[in-house]
Amino acid sequence: MKTILSFLALVFFTVCLLSSATYYVDGDDPSASNSNPGTLNLPWLTIQHASEQMVAGDTVFIRAAVYQENVITTNSGNTNDGPIVFVNYPGENFVLDGTSVGNSTGLRVFNSYITIEGWEISNWSDNGVWMSGASHVTFKNCKVHDVFYGIGISDSSHDFLLDHVETYNFTLYGVDVSPGTGSCYNGTFLNCISRNGRDPQQNVDGFALGHGDQHDFVFSNCTTYDVYDGFDISSRKSTLNSCLAYNCWNGGYKLWQDSVSLVNCIGFGSVGSNVELDWSGSPTTTEIVNCTFFGAGTYTVWVENQNDTLRMYNTILAGGDNIGLSFEQYSTANYFGDYNLFHNNDQSRAISVAYTDEFSLTDIANGLWTTYSGQDSHSIVVYDAANIFVDMVLHNFHLLSSSPAIDSASPAYAPSWDFDGNPRPFGTGFDIGAYEYQGVGVDEIQRSTTLRSIVFLVQNESLKLSFSLLKKAQVDLDIFSIDGRKLSNPISGELNPGEYQYNFNTHTINLDSQGLYFAVLNIGGKWFLTKILILN
Repeated sequence: MKTILSFLALVFFTVCLLSSATYYVDGDDPSASNSNPGTLNLPWLTIQHASEQMVAGDTVFIRAAVYQENVITTNSGNTNDGPIVFVNYPGENFVLDGTSVGNSTGLRVFNSYITIEGWEISNWSDNGVWMSGASHVTFKNCKVHDVFYGIGISDSSHDFLLDHVETYNFTLYGVDVSPGTGSCYNGTFLNCISRNGRDPQQNVDGFALGHGDQHDFVFSNCTTYDVYDGFDISSRKSTLNSCLAYNCWNGGYKLWQDSVSLVNCIGFGSVGSNVELDWSGSPTTTEIVNCTFFGAGTYTVWVENQNDTLRMYNTILAGGDNIGLSFEQYSTANYFGDYNLFHNNDQSRAISVAYTDEFSLTDIANGLWTTYSGQDSHSIVVYDAANIFVDMVLHNFHLLSSSPAIDSASPAYAPSWDFDGNPRPFGTGFDIGAYEYQGVGVDEIQRSTTLRSIVFLVQNESLKLSFSLLKKAQVDLDIFSIDGRKLSNPISGELNPGEYQYNFNTHTINLDSQGLYFAVLNIGGKWFLTKILILN
């Protein structure tokens, strides 16, 4: 992870320089007027007026208010003077709202070297954001929601960054990059979330890279869920690192183009497939390394055409309700794989070739699949998925201390980090799957009924925790920020054997803002780490 982030830092960096000018917009200030000089005391009234006045290197701070207006960029920044920056005033949030504006798009970006930071864009009947023919544009810490389309990027736009951008409650897509009049390229997505399509009857994409000669995209630590297709990737030379797709109504990862890689990715609970290689009309190669895929309704991994090559190493395929690894056509000459872990709920259909030659878990364990395909000579079989993961019911796919995936991967393919950003290897060897086991007691629920804990967040500002104790123990629950600061200690004391349930208001335990936190539950000297993701 450090290697990739260092590379991205070279590509997208913030140049700290003295702006040519600093301006202010305040839609709630009674004295605000577009005839003002745009100072803190005499601010402008509209964001659009600021756009028309600003030149390279300028920054406008936008004060808290609901701005019901269309915004269109007017001028470009440059490498010498710096970008044009539109940013929320420190400590304040504003909304670009389309409720009474009509059938239109909220923000249109037609210029280059633009930075959009801290925007909330909602209630637009077309796009929340539309970017066309632009380059070196950064969107950071933005939310786009309750729109027909989320963020649309097209017409040869390139060298852009979306950093901590969240789209939700959209009708057709969260983020879409489509060719239009020219293909887009060199796009980077960091820590972005696309969730909650509004219409289950529509082909709603979380993140989509449209067909055409799109190329060179990177997704890192991005998440999508409750959409039709999660990552719909039709761009060559694209990499997804430590991404998560779950509860998709069709497919988690739909891959169409050449030189697409999934590294440390997780997918679970999709109705159709967790991963599918769709035929684009030309041969492609897809690489899947150290991923974890669980619980698809039809296929865990599906290859549509025998001319598309799949290279799969150090990956877990588990919990499939129908077929684990499926080849639609009658050939496996396009498959190269090893050091994988196979499990399937239907043990007789762990691997299927053209629905004719099918291999059970026992067949794989006995070497029949390797004899047939020439692959997976070092891969392993597990008959009960509960022996692999901490808690597959709660979708905690960290590895148990007894998991056969530990130390069973090939170092030739393994990345130097895992889904959480922890270094690989830990211990004597590399592990199969998206997580590298970090040692006894870390993020592991004791399945011997000594402890059974559940920590999850619901959207009504409630954090729920339940566990059972077989004997008296000292119990502490500490809440930490992502930078390691202890925020609260809502449980501390000696508890008797029995069942315990807690329901905390997130504000009372200092989880006041959107972001990632950690809950550390210490029971009798054994501690258990759980992530908490606060989403508005």
